[in-house]
Amino acid sequence: MDLDSSGKGIPFRFYSAYYPPTYTKIKANSLQELYDGISKVDKHSIFYHVFHPMLSSHVVPEDLPNDFAFWIRDSLHDENLAELVADISGLEPLTVEDIRNEILELIKSYGINNKSADYPFIFISCVPVVYYLGIEIKTLSDFLDSVASVPARSLFYHFVYKRIVGEKTKNDLSDWLEKNFGLFELSEKLSKVDPQTYTDEEKFRDDILKIIEGELLK
Repeated sequence: MDLDSSGKGIPFRFYSAYYPPTYTKIKANSLQELYDGISKVDKHSIFYHVFHPMLSSHVVPEDLPNDFAFWIRDSLHDENLAELVADISGLEPLTVEDIRNEILELIKSYGINNKSADYPFIFISCVPVVYYLGIEIKTLSDFLDSVASVPARSLFYHFVYKRIVGEKTKNDLSDWLEKNFGLFELSEKLSKVDPQTYTDEEKFRDDILKIIEGELLK
């Protein structure tokens, strides 16, 4: 593999984003109210509660990688349902709406009740602020170096956010590797990484980097 190749000459520009939280004025004190809230909040609220643990500085239980699962176990004390909700997939080509529907179906199939929670679930949304990092690369060598050095939140934006909110059907990394270099096997391997299973953005970066290095440096 020629790492100095620029393929078809299509550049990759690195962006990043932060996700300031906003309050929705919606809260849940029971499983029924959680179901109702998930049904009506905007897509950025679902995105926030499912994926923000990867971006959080506080420790998040690895077995409960989203806010819904954590609250179901911690406030409703329903271990079984919490495990089901924790196991939802964030794999391509799923979007926030697919995830919303899966959680609703899980809760509905499990059985909705009005048991009071110990404390309410507060629905939070976010207004993403996207900005250019000033980094443009064309070669695989520069791509490798950039994946290893850009802020982890840049990788999150390109790999998770744009695809999960429905802007694209494939993450930016896989898309570029396919279109510019025809690296379909590497693209497919990256697309099989499920970001919903991560609670540490640096662990996420490490795994992405290992996959890329495993293909390009062999």
